[in-house]
Amino acid sequence: MNIEIDKLENEPLPKVGAYSVVLDSNDNGVCVIQTHKVTVVPFSEVTAEHAYKEGEGDKSLDYWREVHEKFFAECLNEVGLKFTSDMKVVCEEFSVVFKEQV
Repeated sequence: MNIEIDKLENEPLPKVGAYSVVLDSNDNGVCVIQTHKVTVVPFSEVTAEHAYKEGEGDKSLDYWREVHEKFFAECLNEVGLKFTSDMKVVCEEFSVVFKEQV
């Protein structure tokens, strides 16, 4: 079964060239981004390059897979679904175009 997270959340895919406000856990805007690339791939096909660009943990694909599998499994479990490595995920590349100096 292929599950696309964007369909599960009923949200449209990000659009190349579009601007978005990134919110913190309290729904406060922290920066504005512009989307440069959007791909939808099976979880198992996310690349090491994408994992590195996300910049989390040690930036490795192994780390990315570990934390994202756990996150997706928890989210899917809440709606009675199971995580599979062939489920489709949305990979977005963007740049920060505005961030208020604190």
